[in-house]
Amino acid sequence: MKLVLYLIIGFFVFLTGQTMGEHIAINREIEAFKKKGVFQESISTDTVKYFKVSRETYYPHEIVRDPFFLGDLSRPGSSGDIFVTQQSPLVGYAGIHQFVSFFFGGHAAMLDENNKIFETVGIPDDDERLLDVMINGGRNTHVVGGIYNYWLDNDYRSVSETDPSYVAYGTYYRNEWIGLRVKGATNDDIVGALDYLRDLEEKEAQYNFWFVLNTKNRYYCTDLVSRAYESLRTDESDQKYKFNRDGIAVTVNDLVLSKSTYISYFVTTKNNIKYVYYIG
Repeated sequence: MKLVLYLIIGFFVFLTGQTMGEHIAINREIEAFKKKGVFQESISTDTVKYFKVSRETYYPHEIVRDPFFLGDLSRPGSSGDIFVTQQSPLVGYAGIHQFVSFFFGGHAAMLDENNKIFETVGIPDDDERLLDVMINGGRNTHVVGGIYNYWLDNDYRSVSETDPSYVAYGTYYRNEWIGLRVKGATNDDIVGALDYLRDLEEKEAQYNFWFVLNTKNRYYCTDLVSRAYESLRTDESDQKYKFNRDGIAVTVNDLVLSKSTYISYFVTTKNNIKYVYYIG
């Protein structure tokens, strides 16, 4: 029993150290991205400040994409983009919120050609039991597309001082999030990844509550977007992209630090002011 206990403690210490290193590496990438940002006074407001990172100075050989859908500054992203946040939705649960944010991250989603979102969320309906949903699936705990792009929506959440999420994040979805693009992805690759997600939506593929058990037909949010791109193959039938760095569970950190991705957006909040860095 002592040996088992020591092994568990040792593994947790190792995992904590590894995750701390991941956060440090991510912060370095974010700072390097931000340093290339040039303030865009003409489109900035008192509450939202925009900074353009010139694509000529940052991954210039990637395909050209519009930074905002149809010029709408509240709808960032382009087809195939992956949005992630390290901040968990469990702000009302002290300790659990910090644990999930640190080790796993909060959420991930992918944009389609109409700036709509594909995602999966493990939240059972009020009349459903969690254990039953975990085993048999739930009414709405499956892959869904066509969701409006809420990541930079100032009206995502209603004002409510009794809502822990509002107290923590205000009316926006999150205080901080990162946009990612896949290195070397072609338009055909993006179409292929989205077709993979549409197929799962049609099948109503369920949420994977077991995480480390990489079940064939169940997906958690970061797993969903990574497997969409990992489904693509080269002409030699080799896997074209890889996001799962350790082969166990795909975290937000894995997506950001993957050699297959690069940062395309970074949004943060200071003194109730949004700072939006984007490739343009």
